[in-house]
Amino acid sequence: MLDNLRNFGRSWIAKVLLGILIVSVAGFGIPSVFLDLNANTVARVGDQNISVRDFSRIYNAQLNQFAQQTGQMPTGEQAMAYGLPGAALNRLANDAALAQLAQRLDLGASDARLAQLVRQDPAFAGALGTFDRDSFVSVLRQAGYSETEYLNLQRRTAMREQIGAMFEGVALPDVALDIANAYANNRRTVDYVTLNPVLYTVSEEPSEAELATFFEENQSLFRTGETRRVRLLPLTPAALAENIEISEDAISAEYERTIDRYVSVERRTITQVPLASDENIALFEQGAADGRGFEDLVAEADLADEVVDLGSRTRAEMTDPALVEAAFGLTEGDFTLIEGPAGQRAVWVSQIEPAGTQPLEEVRDEIARDLALEEARALYLDAYDAIEEARAAFLPVDEVAAQYGLDVYELELTRSGDALSEVDDLPDGADGQVAQSIFSASEDANITPAITLGADETVFFELLEVVPARDQTLEEARSEAVAAWQELQTDMAMTETAEGMVSQLDAGSDIFALAAEQGLVPQASQPFGRQGTDDGAIGPDVARSAFMGPEGHAGYATTPNGDVVVFQVTDVIEADVSEPSNVSQAVAQGFADTLSTGFVAGLRTDLPMRINQEALNALVGLE
Repeated sequence: MLDNLRNFGRSWIAKVLLGILIVSVAGFGIPSVFLDLNANTVARVGDQNISVRDFSRIYNAQLNQFAQQTGQMPTGEQAMAYGLPGAALNRLANDAALAQLAQRLDLGASDARLAQLVRQDPAFAGALGTFDRDSFVSVLRQAGYSETEYLNLQRRTAMREQIGAMFEGVALPDVALDIANAYANNRRTVDYVTLNPVLYTVSEEPSEAELATFFEENQSLFRTGETRRVRLLPLTPAALAENIEISEDAISAEYERTIDRYVSVERRTITQVPLASDENIALFEQGAADGRGFEDLVAEADLADEVVDLGSRTRAEMTDPALVEAAFGLTEGDFTLIEGPAGQRAVWVSQIEPAGTQPLEEVRDEIARDLALEEARALYLDAYDAIEEARAAFLPVDEVAAQYGLDVYELELTRSGDALSEVDDLPDGADGQVAQSIFSASEDANITPAITLGADETVFFELLEVVPARDQTLEEARSEAVAAWQELQTDMAMTETAEGMVSQLDAGSDIFALAAEQGLVPQASQPFGRQGTDDGAIGPDVARSAFMGPEGHAGYATTPNGDVVVFQVTDVIEADVSEPSNVSQAVAQGFADTLSTGFVAGLRTDLPMRINQEALNALVGLE
């Protein structure tokens, strides 16, 4: 039987049947075996693979840069939210598209050219400043490249540079520069009136039907935020130190040990003024003889702008011997004249802080606080372990807190963290991080994670209750709803007035007559550009509206402070297109980059990217 089967398997009929079976299976399942991306490939662009190694190198560099800028390394989910993996993939995909174009154009760099580039790279220079093989190998090893990978990278870089050379020297057409200059330098003038909300304030209250309709249509404005009731236990050296008593003997011993810290040298507040003319020299000499004050003489000589305040100085902080001798030879309030590099100058000592040693009584509290903090730092780990043991045993932490003199706070906390201002033991600036950590904690967690604020600063918390966000009822938010309805009516009244004035201006009315009807005074603006006037009388919002039409164009715009400005363009001042502008300079400078970016985008359109999502998720940390 088996021999018959083996003989049949060698026949041409069996081979045909096997071929049909392979083709059939291939139609359903073989593509996933032969055509899908393998585990070492993150994506494919055309016929170019983006390897796991290349992606990891670029992606990790972006993660490190992000961490340096923000102070924290993002999780996989955060990295996806910030678009870091996509940015790395797009960068590599652009390189792959350019590499394929370079291959079609037969571009590249010879081995001799690559060797020259490597030898000229200062990163590989040795002690003599020339190429050093050991330095080359060491630098590549630190960067995670093999020699082959590095040379291939340089070859691809040379290809891209040759393609990029197509856009070197490409200049923005003159007509485009003229348009940009006109856009930036054109000016307008307008006559305008300002409608102030105070003049249109609606004070009457809505009817119940109006209020109910308004409240229903704007329910999203009237919601309570999520609230979490928590018990907080801050553990910091400062909190531990509050209940540590330091003996007088310990304070006295520390004072004697560190007495050099409390010894101060003499300091003098010194001011000088150059005396350039004989008249001023004579004035100050006579003033010194008469006992007149330095400030009075400066005012009389009109030298206030020439006065140089040297601040409070010690002898050691000064380098001019003549100035040191003069300043430290005066009594407080006196001045004298000395020679300087540019002539005579008057030197005045306004205050003297004598040398001396601070007595123990003045620094007792400071020493006691420092000693208590030192002892508290030694207690920190013991207290931390005791609190964690209590939490792990599902016991209240109050007993441990009392043992170490720590306070436990119970708070109703919102996401803003405002209630944390009541917690005295939190380090400055920690409110936001504590609130974020509390609202990130799972409601079902048996033990909430401790919040680490620093090397020896921790906040423990227990989540007592979570009150979810909800829609408020009309009765709960009646006063806020009435105020919002009145504000809306005020805005509508102003808008209706502004639209009516614009309609009349378009029909040929005079803005001065319309303003008089409203009891307003119109104003004429100075010429302004698209950002408005320098004094802020015409802001960017009004300026943008004014540039939307020709001379005679009327319109209105709401300013950031809630006013409504109704205007009519009185003059269009055309710019000299030959006058340069920041806009034209920016467009011209980025023109080549814009062309290059568009060119690469066109290549990518013809070379779609396939992504190995499983490999990408693993590299990003989503699995």
